[in-house]
Amino acid sequence: MNSNLPGYEQIGVAMTCRSYAEYERMFALERHPLAGGPVLDVAAGASSFTAEANKRGIRAYAADPLYGMTAEDMNNHGRREIETSTAKLAGIRHVYDWSFYGSLEQHQARREAALDAFIADFRTDMGEGRYRAGRSPELAF
Repeated sequence: MNSNLPGYEQIGVAMTCRSYAEYERMFALERHPLAGGPVLDVAAGASSFTAEANKRGIRAYAADPLYGMTAEDMNNHGRREIETSTAKLAGIRHVYDWSFYGSLEQHQARREAALDAFIADFRTDMGEGRYRAGRSPELAF
């Protein structure tokens, strides 16, 4: 790693808004083992992994301290996080390989789409228990 390259500065905990496809790439996930579920996404933020996994027939759940917020508050918080992270990335875009996303603008669009899918599923989860407020190591699972 070239230590002369600028890094992404993060203070505190960020709410991420990643898609199922990003999880597949980041964690080298394969559908067959996941289908044996259940699958738990810890510190999931506003990622659409759980929503998309359940649509694929994978029993998936998510835990995050932010799930104590209302859907509207999480949506607003997620939009601010996306704006902040996009602005930070814009200043150091030359450091990253954009082949997966295509561009910074497409990266932002994917984050927004993941947030939208998460919020829609979070709103419909009433009583289903896919999303539970909690933090590691003490989770309600």
